[in-house]
Amino acid sequence: MLLAHRAMVRDLDRVERTARELAGAPDAVRAGALSRYVDKLGIVIHHHHEGEDEFFWPRLQDAGADREALEVLAAEHAELAEVLAAWRAAGARPVADAAAATQLADLSAAVRDHLSGHTADEERELLGRLAPSLDERLWKKFETHMARTAPLWTLRFMPAWLLSVANPDEQGGVPIPLLARLFSSRLERTQRAAFGDNY
Repeated sequence: MLLAHRAMVRDLDRVERTARELAGAPDAVRAGALSRYVDKLGIVIHHHHEGEDEFFWPRLQDAGADREALEVLAAEHAELAEVLAAWRAAGARPVADAAAATQLADLSAAVRDHLSGHTADEERELLGRLAPSLDERLWKKFETHMARTAPLWTLRFMPAWLLSVANPDEQGGVPIPLLARLFSSRLERTQRAAFGDNY
């Protein structure tokens, strides 16, 4: 969870900086690679929130978790959904002019700022008011649900993506470590193509 949050925020920052560069110096190849990466990142963020809304929060509620904490997190997801939809729409096509690139940059910054605040709240609540209702069994069920409902391509993407933000003492928390190492170079090439000097 912590690694996913960190990777989302990091990549949104990279998207913003790259889009601002493209506003001043158009590059059709980079714009195409950035658009494809935004699509992947948007799917990953949406799946993460959907898994929490439809699986994790209801099971926490059934376990007697603090209702107010869950309501706060659900409300933040609803707020984020609007700006995420606008951001994904802006990134759906390669930015072809300064205005489109600036719009993508501005929306990336807005999503990043919203998401940074939300992830901080979520991590605080999971370690605080929600902690008494959490146990290893529920975490495992959530992990299994996320793996089962994710698009197939994320098997190549997610482990390497999480590993890319993990400190040495966090690498044990990366799922499927063999795949993480196997696809790390591929992920780096994809990100360098999208972000260039902002990698």
